[in-house]
Amino acid sequence: MRRTDLQSGVAQALRSLGHPSAGQRVVVGLSGGADSVALLDVMVALARHRGFTVVAAHLDHALRPESADDAAFCRDLCATLDVPFRTERKDVAARRRAEGGGLEEVARGERHAILRRVKDEEGATWIALAHTRDDQAETVLLRLLRGAGGLGLSAMRPRAGDLLRPMLASSRRDVLDHLAARSLAWREDPSNADVSIARNRVRHELIPYLERHFNPAVREALARSAALLAEESDVLASVAGDDVLTVGGLRSAPRAVARLTVRRALQDAGGLRGVGLKHVDAILDLAATAAPSGRRVALPGGREAVFHFDQVRITRRRAPSAPFALPLHVPGTVALPDGSRLLARAARGPAVSNGSAAVVAVPDGPLEVRTRRPGDRVRAAGRDVSLKRFLMDRRVPAQERSALPLLAAGHRVLWMPGQRIEGAEAGERQFVRLELLPGGRHQ
Repeated sequence: MRRTDLQSGVAQALRSLGHPSAGQRVVVGLSGGADSVALLDVMVALARHRGFTVVAAHLDHALRPESADDAAFCRDLCATLDVPFRTERKDVAARRRAEGGGLEEVARGERHAILRRVKDEEGATWIALAHTRDDQAETVLLRLLRGAGGLGLSAMRPRAGDLLRPMLASSRRDVLDHLAARSLAWREDPSNADVSIARNRVRHELIPYLERHFNPAVREALARSAALLAEESDVLASVAGDDVLTVGGLRSAPRAVARLTVRRALQDAGGLRGVGLKHVDAILDLAATAAPSGRRVALPGGREAVFHFDQVRITRRRAPSAPFALPLHVPGTVALPDGSRLLARAARGPAVSNGSAAVVAVPDGPLEVRTRRPGDRVRAAGRDVSLKRFLMDRRVPAQERSALPLLAAGHRVLWMPGQRIEGAEAGERQFVRLELLPGGRHQ
């Protein structure tokens, strides 16, 4: 049987990518729709010649009464193609009600979650997705209408980490022709015709209008623009270098490079979902001010950008910590509010400190583990200083100071994790070994 245009296109795409190679395993996302059925069929044929293996993964999202029939169709198809089939059923609508967000976004998150679980459980190397050139054109238009920059308009890549999109240069027409040539059926999702969904409106109304009135090859043109912008974004990325954020670096870099550096840092620290130009520019605008240290920018996903002297840290937003004070007996254990535990036992000197463990000189009398208080003092490098000045000199971020557990005798601070502090007065000869254990670890 003559090779179809889709088979030729996917084979060429995989040759260009250099993946997958012999002996590797690929998870193919299978919805039962035309695109994913065609991709699975082509990948199975190529696997025989190239020596890799294929497993199909399907999400039954329980959004329609027919979703169980979709799963059954996919199972039967995989049996016909002799492909291992993995499926899970998730109540996407219930998750959306519980967590909020758009239905499409929640469903996409569940699909990616099952693909990654199957990849890990099957020992696979790659995940193959059935996006076509038509999908790429729709994505470019949707992002353009939202005001995306060059990186956003570069849209989907043929390879992104462990994701492969080998049909990205193939059209939906190529898909349908392949299915007809192979006499393969597929399932239609009725929601694809719902023009209240933005992507469907672009697919059924905007693109046909542009084809009729502006450019009959608009899909190819948009996909070509995305590919060119992807190349330019990669050049910018090489100029941006690593994604360590400093105020000086953001101020000195060209705006486009600084934006890309911030986006890469956000990607590495939780992803870009919900992140827009306003968030990136808010960080850059704050970096350009005279004294940004101590200030912060709220970010999607429960994160924030915290300015700490010359550094910009992307962290989880923390609820204000409630002060606490707990008596410490030696030997003994104190359970801290964050789930960690402080173990104390008698020890011999000298005093030493090693991160979360230490031997500390202590006076006679009661000891307590608590958060800081006004009037707290420490001895460091032979000097008696306020705890506030001590923490500032060591550049401990302001938002972390109030939550630090410390060992104290009255207003004398004897120990805190990660800091070198001189314990009791030099004449004292009582020592305690302290060990801070994270939540879940047993003695």
